[in-house]
Amino acid sequence: MKIFRSDRAQKDLLRIYGYLADRNLRAADALVEEIDTKFENLYRFPFIGRERSSLAPGLRSVLVGTHLIFYLVERDRIVIVRVIDGRMDIDEEFRR
Repeated sequence: MKIFRSDRAQKDLLRIYGYLADRNLRAADALVEEIDTKFENLYRFPFIGRERSSLAPGLRSVLVGTHLIFYLVERDRIVIVRVIDGRMDIDEEFRR
């Protein structure tokens, strides 16, 4: 099973990193480490996340700090759909 980042998730990660790095480079690097660790955990335990079917069929999420990683478990891969700050309006973010 592979971890695949959607284009939207990749943009989310770059935006989050850029925002944090402008303010605190160490914090930005630490968050990247935490997210990478969570991706490794998803690889080993794909169903660890909370079900979020109200947003999209099969969608799950896990928390990293204040950020939520939204993902789908497919037959041969885990698709990272979005990475969103949990303090945001999640429904609104998914409508964008």
